[in-house]
This record gives sequence, C-alpha cells and structure tokens, in this order.
Amino acid sequence: MSACRHMRRSGRAGLIAALLLLMAHVTAHADTRHLCEPAGSKPGKPGDHGAIIQAVDAMPEPADDGLPVSTLAAEGFRTEPIAEMIDVLGLDYFEKLDSILIARNGKLVFEAYFNGFDAETTHDTRSAFKSITSTLAGIALERGDIESVDVPMQAYFPDYWTDLAGDRALKAQITLDHLLTMTPGFEAEESFNVGPFVENDMWRSEDWYRFSLDLPMWFSPGKQFLYNSSTTFLIGAIVARASGMPLPEFARATLFDPLGITHYCWTLTPKGRAVAQGSFFMRPRDMLKFGQMILNGGVWKGNRIVSERWIEEASHHRFDAVPPGTDPVGIPTMGYGYQWWTERPEAGEDPRVGRYFASGNGGQKIYVFPDLDMVVVFTGSNYNKPIGHKQPNLILDRWILPAAL
Repeated sequence: MSACRHMRRSGRAGLIAALLLLMAHVTAHADTRHLCEPAGSKPGKPGDHGAIIQAVDAMPEPADDGLPVSTLAAEGFRTEPIAEMIDVLGLDYFEKLDSILIARNGKLVFEAYFNGFDAETTHDTRSAFKSITSTLAGIALERGDIESVDVPMQAYFPDYWTDLAGDRALKAQITLDHLLTMTPGFEAEESFNVGPFVENDMWRSEDWYRFSLDLPMWFSPGKQFLYNSSTTFLIGAIVARASGMPLPEFARATLFDPLGITHYCWTLTPKGRAVAQGSFFMRPRDMLKFGQMILNGGVWKGNRIVSERWIEEASHHRFDAVPPGTDPVGIPTMGYGYQWWTERPEAGEDPRVGRYFASGNGGQKIYVFPDLDMVVVFTGSNYNKPIGHKQPNLILDRWILPAAL
C-alpha cells in the first residue's frame, strides 16, 4: 500500500475521528470515589521522567504479566517505517500522546511511553472501557445470568419501572440488543455533536439508574444509532442485577482475574455503583492483553473467557455510524457492533486493514486487526480535542500499517 494511500486514509479517518466522541467530556468532581485494586491504591498519575521509547531492533522488557515479547522483525514487520516513527516520536511532535503498544502473533513487539507515563501507570480508558462492558455482557449471557440479547430492559428494573418518567410504551420495547448497539432511541447523543449531550447531567445526578431510565425517547428502538454513555451504564447495571453481583466483583471473577489484570480503579457513582461506560483506570499492557484475548477468539493462556461466537457478534458492523438524518453516499466505512466501533477498508485499500476497535475521549484506543494478527493500543490526554483521535489514526496509517503490510 502506498504512502499516498495511507495519507489519504488518514485524512478520512481523522475527519471522522474528530467527530467521534468529541463531546464525551465528563466534568471533574472533587468528591469522585474510586474502588481500586490492589486495595488502597489510587488512579495512576504521571511522573516527571522523560519519554521511554523502545529501539527498533530491541525487545520490550519482559514482565510477569502473561505477555510474551518478541522483536518487530521476528514478527514480520518492516523496521524502516517504525524507525522513522521512533525518530518523530523522539521529537515530541505528538501532543499529549501517552503510550503506544503493538502486539503481533500474540507477542508484544513495541512499546513507548511519554509525558511521565510508564508501563506501571494506570491510565483513564474513558469510553474505550465500553468494549470491556460489552464483553462482560457476553460472559453473563454465556453463564445463563442473562437469557438472551432480546430480553426487555424493563425486566431488570422492576423497582424503577412503576414510576418511570414518560415514553413507557417505547421504553418497554428496548432490549439488551438495542442497548449494545446504541439504538434504544434515547434523546441523547455524544458522537456527532448533534446532541443533546446529557452525560454531565448524569454525573451531577444522585441516582444514575433513575437518570438513564428517565431519558426521553427520540426514535423507536432499533431505528437509529445514537451514541451515548447512559446506554452503556445501563448495560453494566443489567449485568450486575442479572448476576446478583456488584459489577466490579463480576468483572474480577470472570474477566480480570483470568487475564491476570490486577492493577485498576473503578469510578463509582454517588450511590456507590460502578461506572460502566468509562472512567476506568488500567495499565496499557492490560488494555493490550484484553485486545489480544479478543483477537484470540476469547481465549487467554488456553482458558476460554468469552465465546468466539460472541466476539463475532460484537465486532460485526451492525449499524452505520452516521448522524441522524444522514443519507450516506456509497457504503459507509464506519460502523458499530456491540459496543465496538468497526471500520471497513475503503475501495482499493488492502482488505487486511479492516479493523474493529475500542475508542475513548483523549486518544484511548484498542485496535484489533484480525487479518494482520495485530493489536495496537494508544493512550493519550487530549481530552475533548479532535487531535486525540487524529493522532492515533495518523500514526497507524503513516507508519504502523505500512510496516505490518
């Protein structure tokens, strides 16, 4: 694939990414509480050291985290594009880019940290955590805690349903499938600057269950993709209520312990419920492990964590990610599955660049490239800025994909 093709792609992806999650801003609250592992720890903060950038012919430092390591060349990368990328990264060209990690063939082959972050610093994943919440829903389904994705949402909130605020007939039609695909029809939208943007109002509310269930309706369920964080919060609530376990307990038992993820922090609502749509702090290597497990078809170290069928369902392009009222010209490349973004190759592009990914405000990304056997993680601190999404796309398209192809 030519460099020109990559640059054209970067322009397209950057434009779309500038819209995605642009408004996903959460007002900081001094009284925000966290539930952390190990007990007593706190969300990570960057230190005062300089950048830590791996040499092109070096191997990442082995760690006791279950991630095997290798070199770029040994796993089939052309090293010239990566060497050029390293040179540019060393010039501090990219603003508030905090880490880049690359795995191929199940092995970590490159990592770099910036702005005082390192391999042990937990980072705010923001909305990239939505894809983890989706996986927890898949696990709950396979355990039998949830009967199917077609179960009505109202079945899990009988204590709230009797005094639900408005639109009862439409809300009674909302299923878990609608929540997973961001199509319940709520009058709330965060990705295309269409609005109304309600997440800050949710953060200021006392009862997030009540706030989310009381959102007015805009569309009939299943009709329109409308990205909003209340929807994912409700998915986490359903997993907790269906399993009879607080969400952190369920996640630890079914996902984090099996993956060997031991350092993280949940953000809690005023009522002490775990925030499921984001604001979860974890180490970039653990983000990569999660992505690698997904790429492995739901298996980690020989242990089945979630079914391959669920991953296929979750990563499938189910809805075009376009604003309400849009009449796309041609086949839209951006889409949405079960809390995963999807991106098809453009006409004329190498089909192996097709991907699905977790995405969060500020530049948090977990890219999965099935046909390249590759996972790429980015973290960043460009909150509420389009550049937070443009930078990962540029780095992918200018250097990482040419090296992998």
